[in-house]
Amino acid sequence: MRNALKVLFTLLALLWIFHTTDVKAVLSLIGKVNVRTLFLGFLFIFLGLSLSGFRWWIFLPDRKRISPQRAVFITLGALFYGMFLPAGAGVDALRGYYAGLELNSHSVSFASVFTDRLVGFLALTTIAVVGVALGSEPLKVMAPFIFLAFALTLGGVFVIFSRRLRYPLARFVGRLGGLGKKLASFLMAFDHYRENPSKVILGFFISFLMQFLLGVGAYFIGKSLHLNPPFVKTVVYTPLVNLITMLPVTIGGVGLREGGFMYLLSYAVGKEGAVSISLLYYLGNIVASSPGVLFIYFAGRRR
Repeated sequence: MRNALKVLFTLLALLWIFHTTDVKAVLSLIGKVNVRTLFLGFLFIFLGLSLSGFRWWIFLPDRKRISPQRAVFITLGALFYGMFLPAGAGVDALRGYYAGLELNSHSVSFASVFTDRLVGFLALTTIAVVGVALGSEPLKVMAPFIFLAFALTLGGVFVIFSRRLRYPLARFVGRLGGLGKKLASFLMAFDHYRENPSKVILGFFISFLMQFLLGVGAYFIGKSLHLNPPFVKTVVYTPLVNLITMLPVTIGGVGLREGGFMYLLSYAVGKEGAVSISLLYYLGNIVASSPGVLFIYFAGRRR
């Protein structure tokens, strides 16, 4: 039922976007794309997505069992499947599953995935808060939601470092047996990050570099369409679009992504330009993450 609703919302979002834009103008812009500049944009997206895999590798407790390259390709493959699933659900599930096989502990692997996701989300909400603080007009409307998301995420990071909060909860759920014991083991796995705060700090700053690269990728996509997107605002707004697409409303963030680019960049490149950037940015993410699919396929066959 939920998946059916998400498909419906995806279709409704796309219908609304293309109803409010000139589809022929969008196709005309895409048809005149500069392939070399587009490739440069895709390259920056590939670097950004690869860096997200490296960030996850940093959070792995036993990094000797999984090489940085392996972590990157697992992440790329998971991201590829996540492009067609709601809110990147497949990304976390696949990464946790494959890392759990390597580490012989799915509790540890999913703790690393959760921490990676949480720290990345904290970086995204921090960028949004800074945007509001600097007086961004489009973000003022969303300010209450941005500050709430930032506060909740920061609270999640605090929980990771607080044994006083995790230990009693782990003892309680551990007594329930079955799934409760697995959840207790998952909660205890966060001790690694409390004892290694440098990993969290490093991952936080890598997140900014990762989002910068994705933003530069979107900028060059705009240039490839013979548009003139503002560099700084495109680099800042693209992570916010990525944040919007995390909402578990549509499949792969489709519709939300286009709406986000329209809301934030249409003043500079027009509605048709913003939609064109969004569509090629989505395609760029698919192309950039596709090498990971082959890795996961052959890794599965070897098993």
